[in-house]
Amino acid sequence: MMSGRAILVFSLMSLFLCFEMALQVSPGVMTEPLRQDLHLSAYGLGLMSGCYFFTYSAMQIPSGLLYDRANFRVLVTIAISVCAIGAGIFGFADSLVTGLLARLFMGLGSAFAFLSVLTVAGRCFHTRHFAFLSGIAQLLAALGAIGGEIPIAFAVHHLGWRQTLWSLMGIGLVLALSVWLFLKKPQEHCKQNTDSEAESIWSSMHHIGKNPQTWWVACYAFFNWAPVTAFASLWGIPFLVTSYQISTQTAASLCSLIWLGIGLSSPFIGAFSDKIGSRKPFLMLTALLGAVSMAAIIYLPGLSLALLGLLLFCAGVGSSGQILSYAVVQDFADKKRLSASIGFNNMALVASGLIMQPLVGKLLAWNEGVSMLSQTYDLPSFQHALMILPIAFLLCAFISAVFIKETLKGPRL
Repeated sequence: MMSGRAILVFSLMSLFLCFEMALQVSPGVMTEPLRQDLHLSAYGLGLMSGCYFFTYSAMQIPSGLLYDRANFRVLVTIAISVCAIGAGIFGFADSLVTGLLARLFMGLGSAFAFLSVLTVAGRCFHTRHFAFLSGIAQLLAALGAIGGEIPIAFAVHHLGWRQTLWSLMGIGLVLALSVWLFLKKPQEHCKQNTDSEAESIWSSMHHIGKNPQTWWVACYAFFNWAPVTAFASLWGIPFLVTSYQISTQTAASLCSLIWLGIGLSSPFIGAFSDKIGSRKPFLMLTALLGAVSMAAIIYLPGLSLALLGLLLFCAGVGSSGQILSYAVVQDFADKKRLSASIGFNNMALVASGLIMQPLVGKLLAWNEGVSMLSQTYDLPSFQHALMILPIAFLLCAFISAVFIKETLKGPRL
């Protein structure tokens, strides 16, 4: 189906995804004011930012099961509203506890965003378009992340971080209202699954979990996205400020090149994979490119900003391999469990933020050996803490080479 109504649904879900990504990466451009106003250590900041992924990860499978069974319009409207409420609470935060609560709310609502786009792609369009549309979804997510770094960095500089978050709350509420008004009869836009209604949740999860490929693909997604959540979403900006003695806004602009690399390459990788009829080579090559690029960024200080920007872009291309993990899932998943299967994979992917963001913060504090409430970290501390990122890319290459099976046997017609 390629109707105007299907495109309308896809467009609205894409806006939801852009909004969610802006919320996800927003702490990365607020690190110093957050640490100062809320009296946070590096570990506390990483924990507060990363706890977003706690509810996000925990809700991936439930959101997939809900999308397979419940009213699409109601689910998405509630999810966007919860995101907006979380942004509003964050704007009022006066302690780590309040910040944690706000980020948990944001993660809870955001858990439905990326999956909503992939659900629409799977239900409203032909199968041969899924990898390409997944790439488009990743491009939109990247645009949302860029919107969560450059413009938000500008807004934080001129308005303050609290007013910026309240503005994001207003945008979210307008988007929720738009979804409620324009998706009055979701069954007119896309096919609603009916087979899964007769199947128990336990049966769905049993069928998904018993396939070893489900777990290997999920491991790939976890390690491939870890550098994005740890570097691009949080620690990359303070690392670049320390390493290159540049402003936060300049560092945010450079970090946005990671998202640009992900966004621009994802649709082409998805489409090219379908055209050639193979997944594994792209899974391996993108991971290797990411490993080399990330290692150079971390361990070769003093690069020109132009070369640094190119490496950041290439690191983004390296993380674009994760978009094929969804295509692999779509290749082997039972269609009546498609949303739940994608949700399982997305749970593994976003769990990298839950683990990696506070882990890097812990490694920073451990390397320094003292409580860090106001001072910044030096370059060796960052290099020590960030060494896990190129290692994560190398694990991706190994998993894709040894354990993930090829799911295409030729070009799709």
